[in-house]
Amino acid sequence: MRISRIFLLVLITVAAVHSAGLHRFHTTLTRIDYNAADKIYEITIQVFTHDLVATIERRGNKKIDPEKTADVDKLIQDYLNENFVLTDKKGAAKILKWIGKEVETDSIRIYVETPATENLEGFKLQNTLFFDNYPEQSNLVVCRYDGKKADLLFKVGDKAKEITENKAAEK
Repeated sequence: MRISRIFLLVLITVAAVHSAGLHRFHTTLTRIDYNAADKIYEITIQVFTHDLVATIERRGNKKIDPEKTADVDKLIQDYLNENFVLTDKKGAAKILKWIGKEVETDSIRIYVETPATENLEGFKLQNTLFFDNYPEQSNLVVCRYDGKKADLLFKVGDKAKEITENKAAEK
């Protein structure tokens, strides 16, 4: 839940800047948890509502409402499949199963999962969410598996990154 608090603080700061007409901060926060008991990767992606809506609208050339547009979940999932790609150690892309979303005023939490046969160590992740729209976009990903933690930061121009345990001291 520490990540949620950090994201909430970032949201409050951005909301203040946004209300002044200066929405120049673009980021996402993702958490990937390896659930060994259920053999799945549980993925939660937090995005700013404004960024997601603007991106989906640009792609589809139509206005959307994240709570009312009939096919919005499919539109979001299609976008995720192109820009959020988790590949296993053999290079095979994992299929993301849509679980749902929670829409709040300034943010949306997207929930997806995919079957797991092993922990995340050595997997690769491509996270290019919103890179095509915002040159200052950054995407933070926190992975937890087998008592380990890996943090990845993606900025425009980054390609897939390997998931490896943080070696810095966790003391």
